[in-house]
This record gives sequence, structure tokens and C-alpha cells, in this order.
Amino acid sequence: MIESTKAIVLSFLKYGDSSLIIKCYTEKFGFKSFILKNSFSKKYKKSHFIFLFNEIELVFYSKKNNSLELIKEIHQGHIFNTIHTNIIKSSIITFIGEIVNQTLKNEETPDLSLYGFIKKSLIDLDSKDNYFSDFHLYFLLHFSKYIGFYPLENDSEFPYFIIKEGVFSLKANPVTMEENAYLWKLLLRYEFKSSKNCFNISQRKQMLTEIITYFETHLSNFKKPISLDILKLLFD
Repeated sequence: MIESTKAIVLSFLKYGDSSLIIKCYTEKFGFKSFILKNSFSKKYKKSHFIFLFNEIELVFYSKKNNSLELIKEIHQGHIFNTIHTNIIKSSIITFIGEIVNQTLKNEETPDLSLYGFIKKSLIDLDSKDNYFSDFHLYFLLHFSKYIGFYPLENDSEFPYFIIKEGVFSLKANPVTMEENAYLWKLLLRYEFKSSKNCFNISQRKQMLTEIITYFETHLSNFKKPISLDILKLLFD
């Protein structure tokens, strides 16, 4: 059966001499893996569409056994102008791309709102010329809503944030500090389209540690992104 869908590229790997294995989050089918043959052919130039968080439009041969699906046609979807050419933006999407890829790899049920969130977030990042240094933190916070552990904002006036429960509390535990709760409150209230960053350099580093710990706590087998150290250096 031939199917078609829009898809966001999450990762890709060369296979053999001329093929690519591409993992995507698709609009119609959730997470899927595809094989693109003759991807390096000068005649077809198919590989030109394959880069992280690019939106593509696919026509493919669907299989029932969830194995690699063969791409018949591939076209460009939404055209991004800066997220792949600006070094800071490209480093940010490399980082969040690792997390999204490992998090969604078992999500084979489509979620139009999740697809829309990822695409809109990338468009918002693409459109900003400055004040985007906290995008990765903003994105991961709101991404957590779609995968089931967005923090509860009830009692946000309380002085501590308990990572394990994702709640604000009157009482501390051994790993909570009042400053951490303050950072969570700032991020929860932050609008990415505003004309300022959410955090200063020191706060950004601390919040990055917080949100990685939050994902580690709530996702089994979560692995810290390889690009984490590069991102820390970038904002040092």
C-alpha cells in the first residue's frame, strides 16, 4: 500500500553505499523508520532534504510489520531559513533532537498536536534574530506536556520544586533548593516570543542541569545527549 505524510527528520544514518535509514516523527503515523535508496544519486539528489528537524513530505510503501518502509518520493516541506545555518541555533536543535529522538522512538500512535508543537516551535526559533538562548529549556519544558510529566503549577508560590513528583512544595528534600524553584517558576511563566531571554548565563546553566535531571527522573533508560557538553560550552 502506498501512503503519504509530512514528517520531521529526527535522525539519519548511511546504509550501504547509496542508501539512508531515516527516523522521523510523522504527521499521520507517529514515529517511523524509512529507507531512502539512491539517496546520493546526482540525478535525484534525494539526500538534500535529509537533515535534522527538516520537514519533508513523503510518499512511501507501507508495511504491516513495522520494518523499514521504502520511500518512493520525497519533497521539501516547510522551508527553514536560519535554524540549520546559525551555529547557536543548530547546536540547540542538535541537543533537543537527541532527546526527542530517544523519547519518541516507541510512539507509533500519531499525535497531531505533538507534531504541530514541534513544527511551530521550530518555526518560532527560525524567525527570531536574537533572544533565543533559552529555547532548548522552553522547548523541553513544553515537550514534557506531550509525553506525560509536565510540572504541576498548583502551589507555585511554594518555595521548593520536587523533581521526582514535578510539584512545588513547602518542604525541601535533600536535592532541592529555593533557587531551583525560582528558576522553574521563571521558565513556566516564560513566553518564547518575548523580546528578552528568560535566564542569565548562570541561571541558564543551572536550569539546564535541572531539566536534564527532570527527564532522567521521569523517563526510564534516558541517556544524556552527547551534545550536552557542547551546549554548555556554547553558553559559557
